[in-house]
Amino acid sequence: MPRLVKLDDVWRMLDACASGYTRRETDHHWIVTFRDFQFRSLPLGAHGRRVNPEIESGYVRAMVRMFGLDAACVEKHVNLR
Repeated sequence: MPRLVKLDDVWRMLDACASGYTRRETDHHWIVTFRDFQFRSLPLGAHGRRVNPEIESGYVRAMVRMFGLDAACVEKHVNLR
C-alpha cells in the first residue's frame, strides 16, 4: 500500500523549502512552478476536489527531485519513506 501525504503538508513543505513557488489548480491536478520548472502531475486527491486530500508520496518525491529541493528541509515537513 502506498504511503499517503496530506496536501496541506505538501504546501507547508514548499513554503519552507521552495520559497517563491506558485501553484495553479486545473480540472484534474495542480501545476506547481518553481524556478524554471513546472510539475504538472500533483493530483487533486482521490475522487476529485476535496479539502486537504491525501495523495501518494511518489508524486511528492518526483516533484522534490525535479525541483532539486534540500532533502533535510523536505524531511522536516513530510515523511516520504
